Amino acid sequence: MTAVVLGLAAAFANAAGMLMSKDFTRRYPARQMIGPLYLLNCALVLPFAPFAPWTWSPEIVALHLAAVAAMLVTALAGWDLLAHGPASSQLTAVALAPLPAVLLTGLLLPGSLHPLQVVAAVVVVAGVILALRDAFGSLGRAGAVIRILGVATGTAALTMTAKLLSDRGVGVVETYVIRTGLAGILFTLAFPPRDVDFRETPRMVVRAIAITTYFVLVIVAVGQGSPAVVQTMVATTPLWALAYEWRREGVRPRAPALWAAGLVVLGVAITLLA
Repeated sequence: MTAVVLGLAAAFANAAGMLMSKDFTRRYPARQMIGPLYLLNCALVLPFAPFAPWTWSPEIVALHLAAVAAMLVTALAGWDLLAHGPASSQLTAVALAPLPAVLLTGLLLPGSLHPLQVVAAVVVVAGVILALRDAFGSLGRAGAVIRILGVATGTAALTMTAKLLSDRGVGVVETYVIRTGLAGILFTLAFPPRDVDFRETPRMVVRAIAITTYFVLVIVAVGQGSPAVVQTMVATTPLWALAYEWRREGVRPRAPALWAAGLVVLGVAITLLA
């Protein structure tokens, strides 16, 4: 139950951060934004580092590096989608993430996957994709499809590495600071933010708070439950974003969107039963 609630809260924070990220790509080169934003994310949690426990072993270092690699792939593919396509492409990628999460959970945590969790993942993905059905006209290019798969797989891998680190006694602060800080440094070196106006820093901080809340909630959630369950709940991100758009534009959701929301609610209910 705790993992479900935390996962849904993380989805809400992720939707807020994603909408702000799309706004930034309208004014600045997307790849130049990644490094500074990751470093801001890290800076929000870094003050807690001296007071948090730190755990080291060759296996833990390898998992940290795997998390950094997943973060690099996810960010690069995700920001390219935001910069060069509709936000719905990025939302579709997030919606698909439970499927690789279920696969990784079955492979890396044998015996921990309940059949109902698989059913719930499929139901939620189907519901969210139904809500995003109008996006698929823009997904014909191979590059977009590859990036969507990159975001979906990378997001699932991030969730899984957080779970594996948690099982080995690694805390939230260590998990988040290391992967986010290293990713921020690498992106800043690879794509120097020459064209970014740092007078936007207050808005960047607001966005960093939303995204950091999302990531921290996911890390805490996987410590309480299955990564497949958590990723299934995070897959509701597009519905939160679409709900905001509908409210802002004053447009009533059409019947398919309501059916989609019903499927997602059903998926959450199945998860609770599992």
